[in-house]
Amino acid sequence: MRLFSKDAFAFREQLHNLRKARNLCVCGLFVAAYVALSFFSIKMTEFLEFRFAFLALAAAAAYGGPVMGMAAGLTGDVISFFAAPQTGPFFPGFTISYTLLGFLFGMILYRSRITPLRAFAAGLAEYVIACTLNTIWLHFMYGMEWEYLITIRLIKNTVSLGVNTILLFVFMKAFSRILLTMPSPLKASEQ
Repeated sequence: MRLFSKDAFAFREQLHNLRKARNLCVCGLFVAAYVALSFFSIKMTEFLEFRFAFLALAAAAAYGGPVMGMAAGLTGDVISFFAAPQTGPFFPGFTISYTLLGFLFGMILYRSRITPLRAFAAGLAEYVIACTLNTIWLHFMYGMEWEYLITIRLIKNTVSLGVNTILLFVFMKAFSRILLTMPSPLKASEQ
């Protein structure tokens, strides 16, 4: 099994497709779903919280590829910050994290059959970004000690990895059936 499809590397075509009105509107719908899902979370403990907005990001990336995933991650994070009540100031590092996550979701999920291994790879991409970049951003924002921060983040994200992998697999299996009924993104020849 190949981790990335050949179509995932067609960045120029994906960018050209994203400029089409219909594809831009569909991307906007994914961003709206991302913002709506960012309002919902399940808080288990002070440090362990399950969020669901990444599912809309995965759907955008599966539909339009890494370019649409990046666009949805960037705009979704910025809009959701200003739409939802926040506990801290806006920090552009998290926007970089979600933009990168959208790109990686697109590389893994775009025009690919959803398998447990592929869902785990997508969940692992989220895990790596959460353990590295997001931990660095939290250190910059709040000046927390590295040892404490990395310990808490590793435990939290390891538990979240299993849950997020299951959520990704179940959601993307259902979404792949929806994708079969949706018209594919307009290609450059369908202008």
